[in-house]
Amino acid sequence: MLLKSSSALNPKLNALPCISRTSASHSNLHKLSSSPMFKTAFSHFRLTLPHIRKPKENCFKITDTYYEEMLEANPGSPLLLRNYAKFLHEVKGDIDKAEEFYARAILAGPADGEVLSLYAQLIWETNKDVDRAQTYFEQAVQAAPHDW
Repeated sequence: MLLKSSSALNPKLNALPCISRTSASHSNLHKLSSSPMFKTAFSHFRLTLPHIRKPKENCFKITDTYYEEMLEANPGSPLLLRNYAKFLHEVKGDIDKAEEFYARAILAGPADGEVLSLYAQLIWETNKDVDRAQTYFEQAVQAAPHDW
């Protein structure tokens, strides 16, 4: 994942004085820390920090709840089904539920090469079933021959 610089995310941050680790003087640090922009940014960071520190299980539960609500509103969305299956497989590690949602995604969008290849990968990783995984990989190539 590429991280953008803070100035790219918020152009107002360009107005803050630039301080390097080697040349920062005490007076420059004092000026920066007393600026209204710094105080606003720091108070926002302090308020959001507890949410960042939540255990993984809570974050997984929040994401699960979000996907369940979205799927309740859009039960046949191939993209939503695929993304939820990928989350279950790669992040949460719930293989059985991931397989169920990959299957639902394939039924909802049988021409989606990406979901076919993700499902093939799941089959290969969990069952080491070469023939079955290869079948899904071949279907993925046929469904989307130009999608690398």
